[in-house]
Amino acid sequence: MGEVLCLSDDPFLKDLGAGVLDEQPIASIGDISGAAYDLVRTALGDRPQIHPDAYVSPLAKVADDVVIGPGVSVHEYSTVRGRTVLSSHVHVGYGCEVSRSLVAEHSVLSHRATVGCCVIGRHCYFSADLLTPSCLISNDDMLHPDKPIHFALPGGGRMSTGQSKWSALIGDHVRAGSRVSIGPGAVVGARTLLAANVTVATAWVPADTRVHISEHQSTLLGGSPC
Repeated sequence: MGEVLCLSDDPFLKDLGAGVLDEQPIASIGDISGAAYDLVRTALGDRPQIHPDAYVSPLAKVADDVVIGPGVSVHEYSTVRGRTVLSSHVHVGYGCEVSRSLVAEHSVLSHRATVGCCVIGRHCYFSADLLTPSCLISNDDMLHPDKPIHFALPGGGRMSTGQSKWSALIGDHVRAGSRVSIGPGAVVGARTLLAANVTVATAWVPADTRVHISEHQSTLLGGSPC
């Protein structure tokens, strides 16, 4: 997994043992955010799951199965739930929903982000209306999906995650404009720029790529420096 994202680069996650996942293949981990949550929650022991330096608005809802690091802010009308880890200084703006996800240090989810079954790296910025779809629309029962997600490989191949809900693995310093959708099965390399209205589904986006809309479709410009 480390070729896309190294959790050990995040001091909060490293101190709580999540860095051991860096050496494992993506497919062997399966539920990456869930595996990270288990490691972090175990390492915390009896310490508070919500750091005393974090800010959680009284108008936000944070479930019991969430770990929130120092300097995090969760603003009004946002929900954080479902075995989620927010590392240090993560910003969750107004009206967001974050579930079954890991967000690394200093990343920003602006207004109305809906993030599920996703791993987001350090120092990422997402503008309003981010969406990370996490299951296939071809499932017979969308409330109880059972078709496994395949994530993209370099060169156009795919490999099964073994999970019926799996959205995206997003590297450090990724930035996205408004109304962007990522997943299911997307792997987005570090320092990628995603223009407004782009959809990236089941694609391997190399690091330092610009993705923009061309003729009403998302277009990958491989190797374009950011």
